[in-house]
Amino acid sequence: MGPVTTNPWLIALINMTIVFGVLIALGVMMSLLQVIDPTKKKADAPKVAPAPAAAPAAAPAAAPAASNNDEIIAVIAAAVAALGCSADDIAYVRRLPNTGWTNAAIVEANTVRKECF
Repeated sequence: MGPVTTNPWLIALINMTIVFGVLIALGVMMSLLQVIDPTKKKADAPKVAPAPAAAPAAAPAAAPAASNNDEIIAVIAAAVAALGCSADDIAYVRRLPNTGWTNAAIVEANTVRKECF
């Protein structure tokens, strides 16, 4: 028994109909799951957003990066507070050596430069 049809346009039409039918079914399932979301937290009472912290003053561009760690720690604490966490959530702040990133950037720049020319 041979194939039912050998027309490539008909085969393409059947395949595309199946693909889009499955995509539509998945879209309907996702919309249904969005409506019946068991993981959604129920809003008992509206939370009062904390007052926005004052923006820290910009550091001068000519100052070295490691000159004052207090400013850096204040910026990190402000960012954590903006996310809704408290200062107690910060265990410690320490500066990591940045030589790995610097060396990787230098190697990548040299490699790309050689490939471009």
